[in-house]
Amino acid sequence: MKNTLIIIMAIACFNVISAQKDVNIEFTTDKNVILNGTTLTTETSVEDIKTILGTPTVYKSYSSGKTNYHYNDLGIAFHTVKDKLLFIGVNFNWDGDKTFPENSYTGTFKIDDLLIDKTSGNSIIDNIKMVDVIAIMPNLYMSNPKVESTPMIIGFKDDVVTQIGFEFH
Repeated sequence: MKNTLIIIMAIACFNVISAQKDVNIEFTTDKNVILNGTTLTTETSVEDIKTILGTPTVYKSYSSGKTNYHYNDLGIAFHTVKDKLLFIGVNFNWDGDKTFPENSYTGTFKIDDLLIDKTSGNSIIDNIKMVDVIAIMPNLYMSNPKVESTPMIIGFKDDVVTQIGFEFH
């Protein structure tokens, strides 16, 4: 009986850990960011994200109420202000930006039907059709925050994607 209980607990722990590793993020044609089937908005709380991904590490807290969180093992960062989502992003190839964890994102990441991974080059910009993405400086692209309710930011280094993130307004 005791061994059966231990085996059941081990399986349950393994399932929780495995669920955290299987991450899917999609930016849809409706311009929604979907995290494992849940639409993210400015009303998404830290608890909502914890329910999906588990407990993050607090990277930095500010007196203004802004907090930056990392999922180091998942390559995901998110920022909140007074517990409401402000930004979520993934690191594909770390370029030294400490606001992102160093580990690479290994889940599925799609913008519409465009699948992006750590080998994607800056030519992906030409394949993003649902929003206008412009260079705001060399190797950094963004959709227009005055037009888009969820602006997208994409960074590159050495012709390979480094990070992609979304702001929530």
